[in-house]
Amino acid sequence: MQRFIIAFTVLSCAAAAGHAQSGRYYVTDESGFNRVWQFQGGALAGSFATNPAGGADGPIIVDGNTNTVRSVKGGFFGGSAASPGSEYTFAGGVVGPVSLDPSAHAGYGRVIDAAFDGTNSYIVHGFGGNAGVFRYNANFSGPGTLMFNIFGQDASTAQGITWDGANIWTSDYVLGGAAGRVRKWSSAGVEISSFLVVNNAGVGSERNTALAYDQSDGTFWMNAHVENTLGFGFGELWQFDSAGNFLQAIHARQTDSTAPSGILYWGGEIFTIPAPGAAALLGLGGLVALRRRR
Repeated sequence: MQRFIIAFTVLSCAAAAGHAQSGRYYVTDESGFNRVWQFQGGALAGSFATNPAGGADGPIIVDGNTNTVRSVKGGFFGGSAASPGSEYTFAGGVVGPVSLDPSAHAGYGRVIDAAFDGTNSYIVHGFGGNAGVFRYNANFSGPGTLMFNIFGQDASTAQGITWDGANIWTSDYVLGGAAGRVRKWSSAGVEISSFLVVNNAGVGSERNTALAYDQSDGTFWMNAHVENTLGFGFGELWQFDSAGNFLQAIHARQTDSTAPSGILYWGGEIFTIPAPGAAALLGLGGLVALRRRR
């Protein structure tokens, strides 16, 4: 875990300024395509099929320790039976099965996203029931330990979740036209800060999913859903800086005419890809960490 944190700290310091998409964003979809989509550099970079087929994958984590991606079916509520999924190579090869079991948490709301801190995965139950953040093992196993409950009319709708290296963040999934917020939480469940999900034209997004933090440039990505008024279909992927300033929006159809247009992304996490100048620093950081541990 120490090496993981030091590596990401080095990357954060070495990242170049600008609005480019640095990490590779892995997202699942609710729309029945049964794929994990990959966005890199502001463009669709590829996709692979999810296993088992059918249903919609939701919670997804990207593990830089094992260089694998794990996802499970989404849309379930607390108290449901275990939700199946798989672990994949970055290219989409199936490594083996995984599952997430929320059966011990009856009364908690829907699950469609996950976060990962290098050791544990985190699930937020929100929309449609009690709201809370639960900790599971790296492969989604275990009964799930309640970290904290979430209260507040909009905050408790949370459906997106990510980890920034120190804190959990969630995103609101509100209905009725009001813009949701992205919220930063302490480990005790105290809201530290938040920002509105509004683009540079003043349009707010209500249903904010697939929340992901890019360690390489300190920005947030999420699926923005504006009651089907967005030009390309159900959702776009919006980027914000750490202060909540809107940076850009991308959609697969902008770079690939064969990509689906009507799509809503559910789960999302980012794999940090070192910049050319950061690769040597990353190696040095890892070496220092190993020497200190010895």
